[in-house]
Amino acid sequence: MLNRRHFLLGSGALAGTAALGALWRANDSYGHGSELTAERSSKQWLVSAFSTSNNEHYSAAFDLSGKLINKVRLPARGHSAWAHPSKPGHAIICARRPGTFLMEVDYQSGEVTAVVNAKQGQHFFGHGVFSQDQQTLLTVENNFVKGRGEIVLRDAANYQVIDVLDAGGVGPHQCALMPDGNTLVIANGGIKTHPQWPRKKLNLDSMSPALTYLDLAAGKVVEHFRLDNHHLSIRHLDVASNGKVIAGLQYQGASNDLQPLAISHHGESSLQFLTAKEPLWRAMNQYTASVCINESQQLVAISCPRGDFVSFWDLNSDEFLQRISLRDGAGLSLLNNKFVATSGKGRVLAQDNATSLTMNTQQFDHVRWDNHLTTIEAT
Repeated sequence: MLNRRHFLLGSGALAGTAALGALWRANDSYGHGSELTAERSSKQWLVSAFSTSNNEHYSAAFDLSGKLINKVRLPARGHSAWAHPSKPGHAIICARRPGTFLMEVDYQSGEVTAVVNAKQGQHFFGHGVFSQDQQTLLTVENNFVKGRGEIVLRDAANYQVIDVLDAGGVGPHQCALMPDGNTLVIANGGIKTHPQWPRKKLNLDSMSPALTYLDLAAGKVVEHFRLDNHHLSIRHLDVASNGKVIAGLQYQGASNDLQPLAISHHGESSLQFLTAKEPLWRAMNQYTASVCINESQQLVAISCPRGDFVSFWDLNSDEFLQRISLRDGAGLSLLNNKFVATSGKGRVLAQDNATSLTMNTQQFDHVRWDNHLTTIEAT
């Protein structure tokens, strides 16, 4: 377990290694991914959506040795991806709100193996998860006709809808399966939206964010937890193996307000704010993106793209430990139990060992990584 003396961060922590973007620079036209595919020897790959400088949208798998595995063109901007648990090399990539597409991609071949469209009157919120038995895909969606968030259950074999559950709030965003395999925890952002006004927030005066627990077997919400300040939108989260939930917030109030932007919950009667001094909260600029728990190091990483850094926290005490600079940094994942971060400026930072948070930095040219990053098994 790390402690404060291990946090050897500073300008030297961002010293670069060989450019990861060499393969990308060789083909600025971004042709089919197989033209750039290298030998696939790594056991794990990283997957993220990205946009190019000429506003084309893709999803790609890559590794930290400098290899682009494959990429596929997306019809619009993607948001998050998650591994297909029974198909190595495959992942689900979901549209950014208010997009209506979801794809299964085989990154071995660079082929889209399934395309799923949201039901009429609905759109995706960019996140989802597979059930514990791998038989069901659960996606977080907005029913803008009814004005409510829903969890849509699809058969993982053919992606046909088999059930729809009330998410217990408006504007649900990220969800995760709890360790019991039956409970879904949902970050209900509380913000009402409609595709007629794609990025407009329609209910800021009355928004009501909540951390919600949904019993999948019973098909109903069993617990709601709200914050006193209704402008603190709960957006992204991660869950430890003991059931502790860490969530990042985005503040929708006045621009000069100072608010804590991360919470935890582990069976308490209320949500708990993570502990940091005012300058750290101020530096976040009222916005967090990805949340990633690393249990092997007992750490939590929370990205702050508007503050241009990634923050690190003690998983047990909820205390702030350190931050590293990363301009427009958002995507977070684990590779071999070490943190990896991506940025909207094309950078990839990888933790070089498990006893410090010094990071190696690499660069993809002409690439703007989107807000999330995931790790999949290659074989």
